[in-house]
Amino acid sequence: MLSIPMMMVVVLTTAETPEPTFTIRMPSEKIGYPGVEYWGAIDEPDGKTLWSFAIYAGKDAWTIPLRAPAPGTYRLTRVEKRAGDKRTDVKLAEISPPQIDVAKAWQTEARSPKTLVEAGEFKRVFAAEEPWCINDHTIVQGPDNTWHLFGITHPKPLDFFKDPGRRLAHATATSLLQDPWQAQPPAVTADWEKYKEYLLWAPHVIRSNSIYYMFVCAGDKDTHKYRIHLLTSPDLKTWTRSPDNPMVVDGFDGRDPMVLRAENQWIMYYTATTTPDGGNHTVACVTSKDLTHWGDRKVVFIHPNAGSFGGPTESPFVVRRGRHYYLFVCDNDWTNVYLSRDPFHWDIEQRVGRIRSHASEVVRDAKGKWYITHAGWMSGPVSIAPLKWKDDLDETPSSIPPAFK
Repeated sequence: MLSIPMMMVVVLTTAETPEPTFTIRMPSEKIGYPGVEYWGAIDEPDGKTLWSFAIYAGKDAWTIPLRAPAPGTYRLTRVEKRAGDKRTDVKLAEISPPQIDVAKAWQTEARSPKTLVEAGEFKRVFAAEEPWCINDHTIVQGPDNTWHLFGITHPKPLDFFKDPGRRLAHATATSLLQDPWQAQPPAVTADWEKYKEYLLWAPHVIRSNSIYYMFVCAGDKDTHKYRIHLLTSPDLKTWTRSPDNPMVVDGFDGRDPMVLRAENQWIMYYTATTTPDGGNHTVACVTSKDLTHWGDRKVVFIHPNAGSFGGPTESPFVVRRGRHYYLFVCDNDWTNVYLSRDPFHWDIEQRVGRIRSHASEVVRDAKGKWYITHAGWMSGPVSIAPLKWKDDLDETPSSIPPAFK
C-alpha cells in the first residue's frame, strides 16, 4: 500500500523538471475493460478550475500531475470518473499532499493550432480468403523491390482460445496500389513448445545491412507477460528466430512493436500500460545499438484512459519529418496523430490529426508519395489511402525515404 505523509510541498517548476503531482488512493475503483478516465479538479490561485487526468501507479494508488499556469497555491478538490458521457464523483481515501505551492509556472510547448496530417479516400488492395481476415500488418520492400505485406490473421468470427492469430498472413505486389495483392503461404506459424509463441501479432519489419528484421508479439498463455520476439531473413521468405528471444517482456499487453532509427540508435515503440497488471494506456519504448539487445525503457505517451486491454494507444507508428516526430496511435476505428520535437515524448494536447483507420502503417512509393493503410480486427481487408501533410516539411529529410524503383 502506498502511503505518503500528509504535508505541503513547495515546487520549482520548469520545462526541464518533472511536474509536481498529487497522490490519491481510490480503493473502490478497479482496472478493467473497457477502460475509463479519471480527472482531478484542481483549484487555481485565481479561483478557476484546472483539470488534469489521473495516472494509475499500482494497487489503488494514482498520481495527478499539476501543470500550473501561474505561481501560487493549488488544491485538489475532487476526482471525476468519466465513462463515455457519464460523469460521477469518486470517493477518495487519501490526497497527498493536500495542496502544492508553485513558485514558477509550468512551461510547455505551444499547442498546434491546426490539423497537420489527413488521409484521402481508402481503397481496398488485399483481402484474405474467407473466412480469414487481416489486422495489424507491416509493409516492406524486398530485395527485388517487390512489396511484401505481413499481418495478423485469424478466422472470422474470432475465437481467441481456438485461434487468436497463430500464423502470419503474407501477400506481395509489384506496386503499393496493385489490386489485388497476391496471397502467399503463411510466413510464420507460432510454436509454443519450441519458441514459447502462443500467437503472432502485429509484425513490424525493417531492413538493416541487407538483413530484414521482423519484430512480432508472441503473446503468452496467461496474457500478462506478452513477449516481443525477433526473426530475421535475407529475402522475406525464410525466417529464423533469434536465439536471444524474447527481446522485450513488458507485463500486460506489451505488444504492437514499431522500430525507428533516431539519434544514432534504434528505438522500439510498443503499446503498454502503466503497470504490468493494467492502468493508463501508454506508448513505451526501449533502445538498442544492434537491434538485438534492448533496454532503457521509457514511457513516451500516456493517455487518460485506464484499462486492461486494447485502449487508445495500440499500433504506435512514428514518422520523422525534419525535426518533427509524428506519433500515430490506434483508438479503435480511429488513428490519432500527435506532434513532438522529441522522439521520447508526446503530449495528449498535441494532437494534429484524426484519421478514420485502424492499425495503420505509413509508407511511401518510388515517387515519394505518402500513403497510410487500414485493416480491421473483425472484417479485415487491407486498404490504402494517400496521406496528406500540411506542415510545409515536404523537402526536409524523413525517416521514411522514397521506395526503390
